[in-house]
Amino acid sequence: MLFFSNNVFRQLVARAIRTDYLENLTGFAWLILQPLVLLAVYAFVFTTIFQTRVADAGSGGFVPYLAVAFWPWTAFSEAILRSSNVISANAALIGKVAFPSELLPLAAVSAGFMMNLAGYLAVLIVLQLTGTSIHWLGVLAALPVLALLYLLASGIALFVSALQVFIRDVSQILPPLMTFWFFTTPILYSSSILPERFASLMRFNPMTWYMERLRDFVLHGNYSLTLYDLMVPVMTLLVFSLSLRFFRRFATHFEDFL
Repeated sequence: MLFFSNNVFRQLVARAIRTDYLENLTGFAWLILQPLVLLAVYAFVFTTIFQTRVADAGSGGFVPYLAVAFWPWTAFSEAILRSSNVISANAALIGKVAFPSELLPLAAVSAGFMMNLAGYLAVLIVLQLTGTSIHWLGVLAALPVLALLYLLASGIALFVSALQVFIRDVSQILPPLMTFWFFTTPILYSSSILPERFASLMRFNPMTWYMERLRDFVLHGNYSLTLYDLMVPVMTLLVFSLSLRFFRRFATHFEDFL
């Protein structure tokens, strides 16, 4: 990842963090409060109203089961949504400064992950302090999983941000698509409760692997690996590589449409 050593990239990440999260108290507070509020709502609905019991949750209960997957999803979803119109929003910069334009969506994704995963660490500490057994060795093992999730988000961000230059409706279509993806990913529930045919289909959703691996590592200390644990990382690398090629192929035409 040569862009990490690029000074322009570092400045773009710092600018994204400053303007999106740190420039005002509301933005920074909402970064923490929004996931907490949603977590509280989902926990109330599923544990109090529906009295949901997730067999895979173990002794920790539903809230830790949800929280361990919910924060990475929030980082993933927010990074993609924020990056979708980043090329159009920086049209003047692209026309005046010579730099690789793919740094713009990558910086947006990087800023989103850095800020949300700082909140993720805080949530894990709170869970530990409130009685949930967190496997901290598993947290270390989860770092490569989170890095792959970052790559997947970056690949999708590259694709949608380039596409949005030519199809302006992309930024409006994306939020409901991400909502649909959220509910078809085992975040609020376990895939084990689904009928076999649906559980099998869910294996084609790469986010299923990410959520299950994070729970295995962080909550259960389960580090066993299967062939499926090779397939999703390879797919993620392929998505990133193809999306980067797609972005660079069409980046030469951005100025004509901005």
